[in-house]
Amino acid sequence: MFEIKCEKKNEILKLNQFWLRDHCRCLQCYNQVTKQRKYNLLDLPEDIAVKDWHNTEDGKLLKVKWNDGHCSEYDLDFIYNSQMDNIKLRNDLRMPWKSSEILSKENDLKFKLSHVVSSEDCVKSLVKALVQYGIVFIEQVPANTTMTEMAIRRIFPIMKTFFGEMFTFSDAPDHADTAYSKDYLGPHTDNTYFCDAAGLQVLHCLQHLNGTGGENFFIDGLNAAYELKNFHPEFFDILTKVSIPAEYIETGQYHKHSAPLIRTDSITGDIIQLRLNVYDRAMFNTLPQRDMQKFYESFRKFLQIIQNPANKWCMKLQPGTIVIFDNWRVYHGRHSYTGHRTMTGCYVQRTDFRSKARVLGIID
Repeated sequence: MFEIKCEKKNEILKLNQFWLRDHCRCLQCYNQVTKQRKYNLLDLPEDIAVKDWHNTEDGKLLKVKWNDGHCSEYDLDFIYNSQMDNIKLRNDLRMPWKSSEILSKENDLKFKLSHVVSSEDCVKSLVKALVQYGIVFIEQVPANTTMTEMAIRRIFPIMKTFFGEMFTFSDAPDHADTAYSKDYLGPHTDNTYFCDAAGLQVLHCLQHLNGTGGENFFIDGLNAAYELKNFHPEFFDILTKVSIPAEYIETGQYHKHSAPLIRTDSITGDIIQLRLNVYDRAMFNTLPQRDMQKFYESFRKFLQIIQNPANKWCMKLQPGTIVIFDNWRVYHGRHSYTGHRTMTGCYVQRTDFRSKARVLGIID
């Protein structure tokens, strides 16, 4: 190990020498245009070691001469911020909420289409709110699929699935999915049967004629998961480890995937994805029968928290208002309805959502 003092933080950093050489950013090792390394890891000597080093007088740079003659220069802040212990300390912008809390922030979640189209600052505010609360609204959008698509493409590229890019649905059974009905839909996330579920979902009610009901509701899965973790840590642990199979079957399509209801980051322990759809569950064959009882106790307790009325934000989506919500965080559902209702919407890939937030300087 190689030890250096980070004067700015008044800390001693212990660095693996191979790691340090692997992070050389000189023109020989790193392409400044493509932001990619220029060498094969096997090009580095197996016995690579620091021969000489010193900090610059201002304490900002570390200069290293290696035993193979190569010279490197490092920004000490870059080295410090790249250490795993410091990554764990980074701020999480997400703000868990119950219905009373999100209602107090409702005005901060609404953005006019004209402002979204004309203002980069508005787009940044919208994406930041989406990171923080997992849900935003774009208002004053003409009630048709074309304008809905235009509004979303102003911010994100659209994800293509077998439903298409933009999809329109009512109670006509166009797909083998309960969403294509007038029935009640309980809280869920979409695409649990995909290997990589959509990161965001977009919905826009185009019309509701000659009927009642159909109110949509949203529940912050992050808040529910924290409640489970705080009061029932054993149940939380089980739901982060047991994979739940899901499937989607119709003519020409058979999607299947298994993953836990709660996925955590292996480094920080942060909750990074909530996954729940009681309708899409496939044969549950990923757990020995001797462990089933404890799993079902955990699952039921989590559902009780999710379905607590205090966590449910209910509203009637109206033509002209698009809702965008985090499909890895926010559970959504719908009350049954009568009459004829037409919805349009789309998905956005998680990687595109996160990329936009990084480009705008909202997240690391």
